[in-house]
Amino acid sequence: CSTPVVKEEGEVKTRCPNSLCPARIKESLKHFVSRRAMNIDKLGDKWIDSFVDKGFIKTFSDIYKLNEEKILSLERQGKKSTENLLASIEASKKSSLARFIYALGIRFIGEQTAKNLATKFQTIDALLQASEEQLLEVEEIGAKIVKELLYVLKDKKFLKEINELLSARIILESTASTGPQPFKGLTFVVTGSLPQDRNQVKDMIEQAGGKVSSSVSKKTHYVLAGDEAGSKLEKANELGIKVLSWDEFQKMLN
Repeated sequence: CSTPVVKEEGEVKTRCPNSLCPARIKESLKHFVSRRAMNIDKLGDKWIDSFVDKGFIKTFSDIYKLNEEKILSLERQGKKSTENLLASIEASKKSSLARFIYALGIRFIGEQTAKNLATKFQTIDALLQASEEQLLEVEEIGAKIVKELLYVLKDKKFLKEINELLSARIILESTASTGPQPFKGLTFVVTGSLPQDRNQVKDMIEQAGGKVSSSVSKKTHYVLAGDEAGSKLEKANELGIKVLSWDEFQKMLN
């Protein structure tokens, strides 16, 4: 968009400060629909590029305003692919609070931080009304993240977009688990190649009450190691942390 990029003190990456930058809008939308966010699997990059270029989508909530007429107006679009896309968008309306927070693309809010926020506040309304003191109580959230959150949560455009999304009848389920919690209070690190997808394994741990960390430390209780585990396995051995095989993990889980 020809706007000079900026690089803030203490940060590695440069970024475009123009909120209306087409490239920035496209990337934020691609994050919003991604598998670990709202999981709109049929809305791929090419669709997003076309919709933004045509002016059909400018915000997250515009995705839920797409209809058959608009989609079929694009060149070489068939009825079946249009139906599949609309079905995928509709299916995404049933999500979790953690996924929704992560999907919004707030600076410094990664997947784990989004889960911690969801666990603490349980509803989007409670998060929107959170005080600085309440935010600082959230696990692994420091002053830098809280400052960014408070800025965003007071932004009228951001709040309007949240309301637009909720008006699309998005249902956000609580992250509170009602099932068995064999891993409650335990921190895991997952490394190496496993029989199941890494993200599915992380979900299994969290649904059982555990926490997944990206790095091995003295606070780690277990390292689940698959083939070609590498440096994380070496670190676990150095610190004397229990290393689990896939079979051992399954026994603990069940």
